[in-house]
Amino acid sequence: MRRLWVLLALLTIAVCYSPMILTYVLSATCLIAVALMLYKKFIRKNKESLAALFLSVLLDQIALICRTLRYLNFVSDVESLRAPNYMTLLLKPHPEVTYERMQIKDDTINMMVYRPKVIKNDGLIVYAHGGGWVMFTARMFHSAVSWIAHECQMVTISVDYRRPPEHPFPTPLLDVHYTVLWAQLNAQKLGIDASKVVLMGDSSGGNLAAAATTLHRDDKELDKHSFPAIRAQVLIYPVLQSYNYSYGSYIEKDLTNLRKYVSYYIAGDLSLNNKAGDPAQYKGVPAYWSAVVDTSVTGKDLAVKRSLESSPDNLDNVYAFPLLDDDPNGLPPTFVLALTRDAIRDDGEHYAKWLEYSGVRVKYVEESQANHGFMFLYGTDECALSYLKSLAKFVWQNVEE
Repeated sequence: MRRLWVLLALLTIAVCYSPMILTYVLSATCLIAVALMLYKKFIRKNKESLAALFLSVLLDQIALICRTLRYLNFVSDVESLRAPNYMTLLLKPHPEVTYERMQIKDDTINMMVYRPKVIKNDGLIVYAHGGGWVMFTARMFHSAVSWIAHECQMVTISVDYRRPPEHPFPTPLLDVHYTVLWAQLNAQKLGIDASKVVLMGDSSGGNLAAAATTLHRDDKELDKHSFPAIRAQVLIYPVLQSYNYSYGSYIEKDLTNLRKYVSYYIAGDLSLNNKAGDPAQYKGVPAYWSAVVDTSVTGKDLAVKRSLESSPDNLDNVYAFPLLDDDPNGLPPTFVLALTRDAIRDDGEHYAKWLEYSGVRVKYVEESQANHGFMFLYGTDECALSYLKSLAKFVWQNVEE
């Protein structure tokens, strides 16, 4: 604890030459120290709900300091986005789940394999973590994925996909896709059935899960005996399009970071910052839009791309934004959780409606009170745990069919 105080004092001194932000830094320093002490205290006493509250306060205040350092040009934009999230390492994994780290594809893809004490069936969950593609790592989702493995009672792989801007599209998607193929080829080693793979992800990870499911369906070169179809997909408040950010749930929301994440993911830089979410950038209207969003719209149908090439021209690429898929037939049963307060709520709802319109079986759930990101607090948040149990039931039903 003494080291923390010393570091915070040095940080305060470092920014003292800017009186405009000194007040904010000092208040953030105090709140961080208090939140961290209370967090540790309540975790030890198993006061889960209060611990989650203090962790939230802690993350907010560290994010404030990181933005300040970014303002002073002490750190890069990407560093300021990533730094606060290391505090999620304070969250404890489920005690009845073991794990091991593995590397595949010549050690270019890292992953964590979780095994619950009680395994209900021989299915497999492949999980893609959220974080705007840019911020989080699989290690930061260690607690969350251990709880998923425990509640679903299945072997679970968390993919530590390579992140943009260092590795823009399609690298993160291909890392998830390759992990699925590797797991199916190594089913016996993992103790799973290759025909019972479920893809799951939250936020940008929901994007990768949906895209990987679509890519697996589309890949005509796959031997369907060795690589059976994905059994189900579970998408937790997913981001699925960048066609239009000026309607519905996007209205009156701060979309600064969303545009930034999309630009980093697609282009590896901020060149698409002002283009993401602008319909004028598209040469037509997506099929889902005219079918389930605005049936009165007129205009040319959007000719979508299905490409795995890296390019800043991938805003209309199905594998970058799965909601653009003009033919969802053949996709597996899908569970979608959306949040009423979330800017990207409509992505989940429209995807569910579009799949249902196209004949795909869908379970759509909407939570009215929680905020984006709440689902990684399974071990400390009763609301998150209740939804985890609901999606676990969906997984069992579809894996055991």
